[in-house]
Amino acid sequence: MSQPAAKPAAPVQSQQVKVETEQRSPIAIALARWLKDHRDLKQRVGLLNNEQDISFFRYKRFRRLLTSDVYKKAQQNPKNGLIPIEADVDADKAFVLLIQNQMIVPVQKLHWAEIKAVRGWKPNRQKPTLKRINEARVDPDSYFAWTYQKPNPYAPLLALLFIAAVFTVILFPLWPNFMKRGVWYLSMGALGLIGCFFGIAIVRLIVYVITALTMPRGLWLFPNLFEDCGVIESFQPAYGWEKERKKKGKKKSKGTAAAATPGASAPAPATSTKANSASTPVSVGSDKQAASGAAAGQSLPTKRKVTLEEVDE
Repeated sequence: MSQPAAKPAAPVQSQQVKVETEQRSPIAIALARWLKDHRDLKQRVGLLNNEQDISFFRYKRFRRLLTSDVYKKAQQNPKNGLIPIEADVDADKAFVLLIQNQMIVPVQKLHWAEIKAVRGWKPNRQKPTLKRINEARVDPDSYFAWTYQKPNPYAPLLALLFIAAVFTVILFPLWPNFMKRGVWYLSMGALGLIGCFFGIAIVRLIVYVITALTMPRGLWLFPNLFEDCGVIESFQPAYGWEKERKKKGKKKSKGTAAAATPGASAPAPATSTKANSASTPVSVGSDKQAASGAAAGQSLPTKRKVTLEEVDE
């Protein structure tokens, strides 16, 4: 009777994780609250699907942090609610727990060529582009992104303040007379400031038009009134003259300048004459042929030395 074949051992560095949708457990919430934004996790900000900012990290840093002394020290504090982790196997189990509670998702870091292959996506030099994948692998170089967001501790207080403000406005008819009078004074003061601002804008425009027509430069009252600066800087200085416009001169082209400058044509290369009938051979031919040869030599683009000799007939 044949024995059944032995099952192959699962790889140590890489194994698949099955993602399940369950209710978030308090242990997973405590782990995510402690791990999120931890400096030893060395998280980075990427673009999920090339549009949404998201924090991501490598799995090897996740495992290293959970097996470090920093985690053991935090785990001793009962307020943190952290589970004990002694080895890499315990860190893998904690990682699977976060995956099952959908607090982290597996992502793939894309290269420039892969980003450009997708229509409408553009590479970003500051933030890498990430793409969500369906298969999570417990691999040291795998990337994972956070979907868990820490709750805002001031959210309940802000909600109470918002509700109180709404009820305060609704119950305006029940306010005492001194509160109604105070609101009326405040509203009149605000309207007065707005009217004063528009009045200053109209007056400064009239002054500028008059000075621009009668003087070389126009005068501005509060020249920084509409500049991007603070409230006090907007009214400093009190006045200022318009900046003088620089007239742009026409640049002369090189061709026009060259045509305008008078000058003769380039001189022909000087010819050296050597009369030494004893040491040099005598050229056969008349003087006309020598002159025509010299003229032909000057017409060539390359310069050469021409020697003319006198021949006694």
